[in-house]
Amino acid sequence: MTIVLKASNLSKSYIKPSSSFFGRKESKKMILKNLSFDAKAGDCIALLGKNGCGKTTLLKLLSGVLSFDEGAITNSIDLPLDFSKNSMVNSNDRSFFWRLSVKENLKFFCSMSDKDFLEKIEQTLILLDIFDKIDLPFMSLSYGERKKISIARALLNNSKILLLDEITNSLDISAKKIVISTLKDLLKKDHLQLIIFATHSLDEVISLSNRLLLIKDKAIFTDQRVNEKTLVSDIEKLF
Repeated sequence: MTIVLKASNLSKSYIKPSSSFFGRKESKKMILKNLSFDAKAGDCIALLGKNGCGKTTLLKLLSGVLSFDEGAITNSIDLPLDFSKNSMVNSNDRSFFWRLSVKENLKFFCSMSDKDFLEKIEQTLILLDIFDKIDLPFMSLSYGERKKISIARALLNNSKILLLDEITNSLDISAKKIVISTLKDLLKKDHLQLIIFATHSLDEVISLSNRLLLIKDKAIFTDQRVNEKTLVSDIEKLF
């Protein structure tokens, strides 16, 4: 399989302000240091690690939302990755207009002409099996349905790499199964090239991913394949 994303020696730090008797000063907090991995077309990679280990920071670097201090993120021919083809989806729905319909929301967020937008929105919602909600206000959707609309927004912007930050958090078992099945289908049918998702759910790692990356000590500590024989207990041993 072709490598579609390569992260090389990524480092990211934040400036942490603090105050003392002698006045205000700043210190640097290193989040990621010399982190490297590559991802191939068709991969669905789970990011694991303790709270604060840098999972969300890594997703933001891969989406282009944050800039890195050092390192590189490149494509299959070692050129800088085109971040416009990457979309990050998280559990926060506040970026949508809750009183507008699904169709009105997607039209607002997508850079398409009036001639093209309706047909493409309809095709995408049919693909995600949620076309019957197209004229309903966003606020009336269930949590799982709202996650599907977030994924639809990414697909409508022609994203090929989907970066997910705990999007099944707070979903019930039925809704989680639907979202996971949808994501696997999008990869299988080549609507997406790559999915990278941060999670704390080991069951989700087994049901969705084919590979896991464990972040520890600011870098990739473990890079392991996941298959039908992988057990939750196997992953627990990595921590």
